[in-house]
Amino acid sequence: MLALAPARVRAASPSDYADAREFFAAVRDASREAGRIQSTAHRMQDSEGLRGSGGFEPRVRSTSSDPSGMARVDARIDFESANERRLEEDYALIDAACAVIYGRDGRGDGLERLMGSAVSDCMWWRFCAAESWAVVADACGYSKSQARRLCAQGLDACDFFGWPNVVDGTGSAEG
Repeated sequence: MLALAPARVRAASPSDYADAREFFAAVRDASREAGRIQSTAHRMQDSEGLRGSGGFEPRVRSTSSDPSGMARVDARIDFESANERRLEEDYALIDAACAVIYGRDGRGDGLERLMGSAVSDCMWWRFCAAESWAVVADACGYSKSQARRLCAQGLDACDFFGWPNVVDGTGSAEG
């Protein structure tokens, strides 16, 4: 019998990481991975082609062993099923980062309350959206060096205030 490797479980709590840099690096990796999985699934779906009900006779005779195209549909469904748990883990980690950045349920707490929207928006674009510094800078209206500095300030604030205080948007450092 073939033994399966244990499923990779990614921690969705910031406190499970050594520091803010490690946590947000994991968030960025999760965002990239989720993007790759979604992109692959979309490409697979696009290759399936649309089949209208334009009659009972095919317009072009297929020479493939799968004239209905169902093999591609089955392959995509299998791919999505195989990656469902990974996507759930990735999105749970991204959601945890959003709670740090914008507070629980996006109610304006988190880093946004403590550091302002400049820091929180740069953090979101860099880590949750996994964008390059050029895109972060353009989206937020800063230079690349300013965007890097704002993200560094946000990471330092997370480590200084502690995860519970950051998520709640309270400005007291843990002792």
